[in-house]
Amino acid sequence: MRRSALPAERPTRRPTAAQRRTQGEKRAVAKALEDLTDEQMRGWVMAAGSAKSKSRLGKRYSLTWQAYFHRVNDPRPGLGLGLLMDAPAQAHFGPNPVGRLIITNSGGQVALNLEVSGRPLAAIMVFGAKPCRRTILKCFKCPRLGPLPKGPGGLIDITRLFVEKHGWPEAGQRVFIRTRQYLDGGHDEFQETSAVVPAPEARGRAVGLG
Repeated sequence: MRRSALPAERPTRRPTAAQRRTQGEKRAVAKALEDLTDEQMRGWVMAAGSAKSKSRLGKRYSLTWQAYFHRVNDPRPGLGLGLLMDAPAQAHFGPNPVGRLIITNSGGQVALNLEVSGRPLAAIMVFGAKPCRRTILKCFKCPRLGPLPKGPGGLIDITRLFVEKHGWPEAGQRVFIRTRQYLDGGHDEFQETSAVVPAPEARGRAVGLG
């Protein structure tokens, strides 16, 4: 009797350095949750009572205190901040100082910069979508790139952050960038901007929509 050929094994995909770093951060947060005292847990239970989940079909739902602990602490290692063992007071945000995305293409050398009005008063995380066709006007998947590089304001270069995640964008492709402020354990809504990479021949400069 002839044996059927065994199915070929799928090659194992190794996590990237960024994925390993994120996994390590989540494990650290999970361990910190297990180390909370009873008093600290009661504080998180009270704080979670006023917190809501993301909107689903126009409705928001209550979070468990454990989910709220992760919502507050999961982004902090990536921002270079320590974990909060005590539940924080509700954060009050000012306007997000990050404005438009500006992309330049000087002889084939692409650079991505964000307009920033003054020195940020809160930690800001930058998110970026994979380069797409210029006709796409809505971004659905925008993974984390890293914290906004420090600077006094004006134009802040995020080229390295973007290229390490997605590689170099090509002329004619649209780039979506989102930013979010983090303060006292809370965060505000995403702010989105996008721009199209200009052609290198014109040594172009594309100014995105804020």
